Amino acid sequence: MLEMRQSAGVRDAIITAFLDVLCREDVRDTEISKVLAIAGVSESVFYEQFQSKEDLVSAFLRDRHAIWMRWFENEIEARYEATGGGLEIIADVLQEGFEDPKCFGLAFINIVTEGGDFDNEPFAIVREQKEHLRRFIEQLAVKMGLQHPDLAASAAVLVIERTIVRTLMTESLKEAQTARLLFQCLQHA
Repeated sequence: MLEMRQSAGVRDAIITAFLDVLCREDVRDTEISKVLAIAGVSESVFYEQFQSKEDLVSAFLRDRHAIWMRWFENEIEARYEATGGGLEIIADVLQEGFEDPKCFGLAFINIVTEGGDFDNEPFAIVREQKEHLRRFIEQLAVKMGLQHPDLAASAAVLVIERTIVRTLMTESLKEAQTARLLFQCLQHA
């Protein structure tokens, strides 16, 4: 479901190896040599594909976000079409994601919390991605006929981020139930 796409391409192999390493350690502690060993490529091949570690982080963020958003949007649309439910369907989809054995959210959270300078490219990418998520939810809120779709979407992004962080901290799927309650409140605000 949330797997990085399988590809014979060297660039994709390096990005997928980076995900594997990030699921186990912090971004600052990630040595390129570990990524290269998993990807099975040399340092010279790495630098043919990426100018720096930050360039790899940026490529990873773009790829991971595209895959996650495609999955998220498809799941939300399918549930909305099937049930006509409210914003709480977001919590149901998040819970499904948390139940996936592949690392969910941790790599992204590591990059954001350890990224350093707020003006660097990875942070710019993260800001763009949060805006993409907010716009999608705003469109959903319009379909649902919510009174303030823009505010509901902004609040929903906060609930999503909170749910991901709390689930990672507590390792409890009950956080999705809390999110469900919060989304129900947003639905009626």
